[in-house]
Amino acid sequence: MKFVISFLFCLSAYASPIQLYFESDSIEAKMLKDILITDYQIPEELIGMKKIKECEGIKTNGKLELCLKNNGDLLVVSVDRHFINESLKVFQAP
Repeated sequence: MKFVISFLFCLSAYASPIQLYFESDSIEAKMLKDILITDYQIPEELIGMKKIKECEGIKTNGKLELCLKNNGDLLVVSVDRHFINESLKVFQAP
């Protein structure tokens, strides 16, 4: 338990290491965020959301960044595999 608390404290320094971008429909983006929270049990504080003009214009290198297009396609914008393998493995997979 002590490890998990220190882990969450360290992740909070990243200011939402998981970022969800969406082009227009915030309802679908909210549903995706809810899936990450309920099914994967990722704390809400680790997930940020931001509306953008289009997914193709994103140029970032975050820990895990996803973009939801108008047509419902989900694109992986940026992924740090080490972050996924080492940090997110403490959360449950559905």
